Amino acid sequence: MLSESSDTSSNSGHTPTREAGAKITWGPLAAIVITFVVFWVGQFLSGILLSLVPLIADWTAAQADAWFTSTTGQFVFVVLTEIFTVAVLWWFLKRRRAKFSSLGFRRGLRISDVGYALAATVVYFGLLILITAVAGAIFPIDVDQKQETGFDQVVGSGSLIMAFISLVVLPPIVEEILFRGFLYGGLRTKIPAIPATLVTSLLFAAPHLLASSEGLLWIAGVDTFVLSIVLCYLRETTGNVWAAIGLHAIKNGIAFIYLFVAV
Repeated sequence: MLSESSDTSSNSGHTPTREAGAKITWGPLAAIVITFVVFWVGQFLSGILLSLVPLIADWTAAQADAWFTSTTGQFVFVVLTEIFTVAVLWWFLKRRRAKFSSLGFRRGLRISDVGYALAATVVYFGLLILITAVAGAIFPIDVDQKQETGFDQVVGSGSLIMAFISLVVLPPIVEEILFRGFLYGGLRTKIPAIPATLVTSLLFAAPHLLASSEGLLWIAGVDTFVLSIVLCYLRETTGNVWAAIGLHAIKNGIAFIYLFVAV
């Protein structure tokens, strides 16, 4: 484990591929392809597995529909998707003879990471307000559009816990490993930080842009693009994904409280 002084000195002009004991053995093309496959194929396969439950149980169409829209069904879907993501990345790392630390875990969690996450939260919301105002003045963006989380029937403490794990715990961890750890790290082996940040942020925002049955969800696309820029900055400056996970969890936690607690 690196000391606090050595970690601080390495932040200046930090390049993820030069992390001690955490060599990145894949490039931009592999990073983009694997990220695409993991994200979309993982959801597709999880959906298929989820649909097997009504078939095996011989449920009626009404029972199957209730299963797909239930908190339990959505929870199982999220867990299966995250397991698939981690499993594919683990398999890929084994084939490339890379260590898990190459995904942004070159040291343990520190108090300073919490401080970075809290400070970055303020920066993120400030940038979001500014960029949303500018974008709204140029394009007709509906800030009241609702992103579909999949959790529309959260009733009772059990459902609340499952929704919390599915929205506040698992996505910040797994998505940071995939996007800021694997994707951004692979891009940085060949291209500078700013282009790598833009590519990562565009690929991260794209799925959120489609997270509505009523058309493109522009406000969510802008939101996640801005968030990713700050997350990539944390990844670049700290050399790890801990602070990025923290910011992502804080952001999702605030949304969770707004949607399910403060109603």
